[in-house]
Amino acid sequence: MNTPTRGAGTSAVSRPALLYGLFAGLFLAFSAGAQEIELDSLPGPSISPDETPVDPLDSLVVEALDSHPGIQAALTRILALEAQVPQAGALPDPTLSVGLMNLPLPDFNLSADGMAMASFQLSQTLPPRGLRHAREESAQARVAVARARVEVARWSVTTQLREAYFELLLVEMAEEVHHEAHLALEAFAASAEAAYTQGLAPQQDILRAQTELAAIEEHLAELRQRRSVALAGINSLLGRDSRESVEVTLPGWAEDFLDADPGPGVLTSYLTNPELGGGFPTLAQLQQEAVRNHPELLLARGQGEVARREMQVARLDRRPGISVTGGYGMRSGRADMFSAGISVPLPVFRGRKQDQVIRESEFEWEAEELGVASLERSVREEVARAHADLIRAREQVILLEEGVIPQARATVESSAAAYRQGEVDFVSLMEAYAVLFRNEIELAHLTAGLGQELARLEQAVGARISRREDR
Repeated sequence: MNTPTRGAGTSAVSRPALLYGLFAGLFLAFSAGAQEIELDSLPGPSISPDETPVDPLDSLVVEALDSHPGIQAALTRILALEAQVPQAGALPDPTLSVGLMNLPLPDFNLSADGMAMASFQLSQTLPPRGLRHAREESAQARVAVARARVEVARWSVTTQLREAYFELLLVEMAEEVHHEAHLALEAFAASAEAAYTQGLAPQQDILRAQTELAAIEEHLAELRQRRSVALAGINSLLGRDSRESVEVTLPGWAEDFLDADPGPGVLTSYLTNPELGGGFPTLAQLQQEAVRNHPELLLARGQGEVARREMQVARLDRRPGISVTGGYGMRSGRADMFSAGISVPLPVFRGRKQDQVIRESEFEWEAEELGVASLERSVREEVARAHADLIRAREQVILLEEGVIPQARATVESSAAAYRQGEVDFVSLMEAYAVLFRNEIELAHLTAGLGQELARLEQAVGARISRREDR
């Protein structure tokens, strides 16, 4: 497998495969479904449909966010809850009563004694002062929770799409490695056959090469199955046919980014507190941003605000309201009559009813606040873990690309030359190539996984991650 170099004198696994995975992951996770981190402001968590996508994954994310039924359902629930806001602040409907009173029996003569009359009565219940406003604010808080649920759904769809995209990317990279391995093994088999013809090698060398070729074919069949699954995952999120092809391309700026000096944070195994370096935010900054902007945290805080508003409603509702009643009676042969009255409920069971409602709402609010505090700890830990995984993946990519794989490739080339000269056996050549193959496959997994780690870190932070000079 011929390998281009990255920078002067540095070998790497197949330049298209490496760039395809590593920097499609970096760029796409940086730019899709999120906004840049600005530590003095609160960015939105996802791509705006009005933005012009700059690469295929951006386009896929926008398409998924625009058409995903789960997101559309969450948006529709916002409309339903918004319709509840004016209801919550409205007065109860007035009551109109019409009737006949004091009818004499048995003939029902309205003018018999002048006491019979037709009555009209109108009553209106007036809640305690401030209760209607408190209920309206509680309904508005529920709308805010619904909006937070939309953002949670958008982040979930975005991250799922990225992970499926990078899985497809991994398959393409692995297929390229396997195709190159197939070509190399065919060359080794030809060398083994030539050596066997010349009496310099046993026939089992040819059989070993053919066995390895069959194994490559088997692995390629497995990769084709994984490609189908990855495509089905992407197309399911997009609402497309499960076998519809998905284009995976590399942004043009990735070459420049790969050759740029990312700073001292690249190889950090010797540091006490490793960072991403290269102008990226520190772990402390990422955790601070996550506490402010993590979608699940925003949702939890919104639910806590609903609980607080409900507690205020319960406290106001403990005060008795009043009902105002006015009536008009028409009598035959006598003067009409007017009546008015006020009724007030007597909270004789306040200890068992209203006070318990208040206690319930207070405990609900306290539970929500404790849940937010617990989730903040989990978010910090989630960011720290994703941050560490990202640094580890990047370090391993660089070590494989710049150290292990070039050495393994040199060993294979040396062993192949020695085998042609009859200086080493075929088993040694196959063992050397097996080391190279395993490391190239590992590099494919790491480079594609790097994009997945970035997607998870951005979801944990709830914002786009970028270098300072890119902001």
